[in-house]
Amino acid sequence: MTAAVAGRGRRGLMTCPAVPRDDTAEAILLMFLVGWILCFLVAAWTIPAMIALLLKQLRSRPVTDEFLSGPLISVIIPARNEEQQIRQSVQSVLQSEGVRLELIAVNDRSTDATGRLMEQVAADDARMHVIHISELPPGWLGKNHAMHVAAQRAAGSLLLFTDGDVIYKPEALAMALAHVRDHQLHHLCLLPRMLPGRILENAVVAFFGLSFSIGMQLQWIRTRWPLSYAGVGAFNLVDAEFYRGFGGHQPIALDVLDDVKLGKLVKRYGGRQDFQSAPELLSIRWQPSLWGVITGLEKNGFAALNYSIGGICLVTIVFLTGMILPYAAAAFLPGAAGSGFLATVVVWHVVYGAACVLSGAGFAVTALFPLAACIMVFAFWRSAVITLKQGGIRWRDSFYPLSLLRPAVYR
Repeated sequence: MTAAVAGRGRRGLMTCPAVPRDDTAEAILLMFLVGWILCFLVAAWTIPAMIALLLKQLRSRPVTDEFLSGPLISVIIPARNEEQQIRQSVQSVLQSEGVRLELIAVNDRSTDATGRLMEQVAADDARMHVIHISELPPGWLGKNHAMHVAAQRAAGSLLLFTDGDVIYKPEALAMALAHVRDHQLHHLCLLPRMLPGRILENAVVAFFGLSFSIGMQLQWIRTRWPLSYAGVGAFNLVDAEFYRGFGGHQPIALDVLDDVKLGKLVKRYGGRQDFQSAPELLSIRWQPSLWGVITGLEKNGFAALNYSIGGICLVTIVFLTGMILPYAAAAFLPGAAGSGFLATVVVWHVVYGAACVLSGAGFAVTALFPLAACIMVFAFWRSAVITLKQGGIRWRDSFYPLSLLRPAVYR
């Protein structure tokens, strides 16, 4: 009897149905955790960099006679076929107040009136010198070669590499010089105010500014952290002796990202570097339209990823996961499950809104963040497809094959 009871007990235990697991509750908890982990990562990655971008602003102040005792600045402007902007740009530099300067304008194989306009301005101001380049030697990109040649002829103890479409306020160079002196810098790059266009163009330009600041992690730029460095083609001011010490533009002779890689060179060789936005001092119209922004990234979008297919795939996954997925998850997940994704959306809009205000696009453009992200992904993939299809890049009417560019990337 005891055995029978025991048997029934064992059979009872064996046939007792298991308590069903609440799969829905587990899924909600999982999505809750994933959402908030993503929110934390996005916030940690973007908020400090955006705060740095907002705080690091070089302001205008009255120019006094003390600035005239500073070093000679050699301003170097390489230009090719920029007859529409070059006169206004060089004249704005020559109108600088409170600094000693020379202006070296490089006519890099232009086929329009760029060189003639340079000579006209130089005829009226002895501080301006014009270099005409008719041939590009092997092993160089045109712009990099033009800057390197001009730097070898420069007499200043500071070299300013800038573009032929940047407009300077009279006090801009004096403010930059004071910042370099006060912080004993080897390199200072300034971000100009982007002159606004139409709304979608402004949205993508602001997104590019946001991507730049978080990609470079600007809060660490004045530290020894080697992965935080910056360079801006519109304004790269560098100590001439330090620049020549690492070979000038020679190490980046064939690197399309000449401005950023100059910053990387300075950081790698132990230079003190800083980045400031300067909307009161410099201005530029980056591209004439939204399509101009997209095509403007044609030569350097894929180059920024070292011409790597794996790199562009990884960046695309990061963009879609970090920027687009939170919108879908917040819309379709119920209550607590989607709360972290909704918070991630809020973080993106806050930091992007700050970038929109800083760029002059206005806070209303913030609503276009997901569209701007998708346009940027398209621009990078377009750059990759065109570069791979034609086997290289075309820049300033010269073609450079990938077989030449890939080994020359400065890493």
